[in-house]
Amino acid sequence: QHFLSSPSSSSSLIAGRVFGFKTLTASSKFCSRRKSSRSKSSKSKSKTIIVSMASNPSSSSSSSSSKSRKVLDAHLHVWPTPGEYSYQEGKVPPVPGSVEELVEVQAKSGVAGAMIVQPINLLFDHEYLEKAVNRYPGKFVLCALANPSPNVNGEKELEKLLHPAGAFKAVRFNPGLWPEKEKMTNDIGKRMFRMCGDKDAVVGFMCFHGLDKSYEEMCELMTEFPKTRVLIDHFGFARGISDPNWQKVLSLAKFPQVSVKVSAQFRVAAGEKIEWPYESTFEQVKDLVKHFGAERLVWGSDFPFVVNECGYEKASQIVNEIEDLTEEERDLILGGSLEKMFPKSFYSSS
Repeated sequence: QHFLSSPSSSSSLIAGRVFGFKTLTASSKFCSRRKSSRSKSSKSKSKTIIVSMASNPSSSSSSSSSKSRKVLDAHLHVWPTPGEYSYQEGKVPPVPGSVEELVEVQAKSGVAGAMIVQPINLLFDHEYLEKAVNRYPGKFVLCALANPSPNVNGEKELEKLLHPAGAFKAVRFNPGLWPEKEKMTNDIGKRMFRMCGDKDAVVGFMCFHGLDKSYEEMCELMTEFPKTRVLIDHFGFARGISDPNWQKVLSLAKFPQVSVKVSAQFRVAAGEKIEWPYESTFEQVKDLVKHFGAERLVWGSDFPFVVNECGYEKASQIVNEIEDLTEEERDLILGGSLEKMFPKSFYSSS
């Protein structure tokens, strides 16, 4: 139920100017060697064309990189409409979020694909996500929800879901689903975590109540099973660089298998005024780049909740608003890192 809660380039310009100055200087020398019989209008036309080319933003490397960038969303959810699915009491989605709506909004926003995380309102019924990935091959990677209940064999269920037997390539560990007084480091937790490493599946930790409450358990699992790759959801749910848990998030960089989702900025933004582009998260991103490197960071929108916040398209532009990031770092955060995490998974051209 916690997951369903939803809170209400100068450098390129300078480079362009420098480039334009050099071009005009060279042009002047070239023109001086022309025969005097050349008409004044021809000279004027030549200069006009050169100036236009120098001042055109599309000639900058920044714009070129942005246009060629393959943007991938590392965190979102989809679910059927209440008319298509019989939800348990209290689990009806608060906002629309069908896979058709996702595909439409991604097409409008220039986002090529995504990792879909199994939503809590569907619990352990993964059929809707399986149908989605079959309907849109090469567009999505699926993240299952680990079932630690003592009444089922969670390890066996997971084995059926995970690739290559199943369609899922990642698993979400939600500490809130473990039985009361049980930890993620209990027997079933360790067996599922180890299996993910054996199957090359990524484990996503969703520490909604604060990273500090699960920090020791996470460190124990990652120390004992270093082969299992890990993703930390939503900045570790730390609200700004002054959050007491922020240093704990940064300390996880010591585990080379850990990456962080730069996602759901509307959830973790700090300050009195929470609005796009959620500038309080900018320093967090810079901190993460410094400690983890951009190759271990992935952007995520938290669709469909983000639709009623800043909107999907604007969410996909947040990283571009952060100054001091190189184009290579933006490329990695906005899709390159996720594509490397799941090679040969995103190949759809639509």
